[in-house]
Amino acid sequence: MRVRSKGSMKRFFGRVRRVFPLRAGAFVLLAAAGALVFLFAPKEADFLLYPAGLVALLLVAVCAVLTTAGTLVLRRAVKRLEPTVPERLETTHEIATGFRFPSLSRWLVLDVTLAWVEPAGLVVSLVPIDGLLSEVVTAKERGRYTRLVRRFTVGDVFGLTQLSFDVTWTVALSIAPVSAKQGAQLAAGRSQGETLANPAGRVEGDLVEMRRYAYGDSMRHILWKVYARSRKLLVRMPERALAPGPVSVAFFVAGPEDEASAGAARLYVEAGLLGADLVFSADGSSSPARSARDAVEQLVDSASKRAHGAEALDAAASQIDPGRLTSCVLFVPPVDGAWRERVVGFVKKHGLDASVIIGVDEAGEQQTKTSRLESFLFLPEEQLDAARPELKKLRAALEADGLPVKVLHRTTGQLS
Repeated sequence: MRVRSKGSMKRFFGRVRRVFPLRAGAFVLLAAAGALVFLFAPKEADFLLYPAGLVALLLVAVCAVLTTAGTLVLRRAVKRLEPTVPERLETTHEIATGFRFPSLSRWLVLDVTLAWVEPAGLVVSLVPIDGLLSEVVTAKERGRYTRLVRRFTVGDVFGLTQLSFDVTWTVALSIAPVSAKQGAQLAAGRSQGETLANPAGRVEGDLVEMRRYAYGDSMRHILWKVYARSRKLLVRMPERALAPGPVSVAFFVAGPEDEASAGAARLYVEAGLLGADLVFSADGSSSPARSARDAVEQLVDSASKRAHGAEALDAAASQIDPGRLTSCVLFVPPVDGAWRERVVGFVKKHGLDASVIIGVDEAGEQQTKTSRLESFLFLPEEQLDAARPELKKLRAALEADGLPVKVLHRTTGQLS
């Protein structure tokens, strides 16, 4: 004998519930009305409760018939419609998809609701327009999908009956993480050339400095005119860069609750905070992105790699010029996991001058008193720690491994 699993039983009863119109309230009303009509009223000869019971029975029957008929009419109408969904959505933003269908408002007692089954995690609201219902969606998580499943639910306003049906469309749908807000601190750092700068100050630039000739120096760099006057061998050398340049290599590590970190990464690549000569790689990408547009596409695809965060860092690094891979920025999730050990091992293996950025959405309650200027420029660390105690532990663990950490609040742009 085959035994159904708990999950399959749940799906089975879910399908039965969608095709069986009566709800729990209808059964209670039917039981009470049946008792009045067939048990209590005949014995007591009560001419008030008897018609009340009949009206209750009739109400349930009428609601069941109207709900069934309305569902059939709506299903037939929806089957003819196009999916009408934008190719690109953004998380946390309300977007009118343009999808409209009959509201059944002329049926008086019927109400229609809509939900997305696939992709899941979207909030759907309906706006009545000219006898139709217009769809407005708000996505919570990024991702890329090839199928859209909408679930339509028809029920009466009394909550006695309800029927649902699913309609599937083949679409190309992309949900991108909304970019973090660029706060005053980031803007100021960028204008002063201090945004995630590489403090190494490697020798690079024009050949404007000089020193005595040493064995192995190129003959092309010898100052022959100086030698003719002073009989001293001097060679030209590049000037040492005193103003550090911005780090242009960045990696995104997927993981639990990483939407805010994805938004932070999008801000940095689109606002040019990582430099014009960008090299960006997100988990799941086959090759590094060299433009902001490609980087955002990689962020979208990385949603499917949350369980394998940082596993492909070495593969991504092998496709980058070793001369450029001296420093990098790592965007990581705010929840600790196996990815942290992989990130630390990657940084130590390649000897990188790396910094870490963590994106968060909530800020928690204000814990310390700060001036208006301080509140405007940055979010106090204690305020972030109060919102997420686990974030404080994660930050301490990363800093203990020698990785400087910054926390970016996505909705305000404040940096801590």
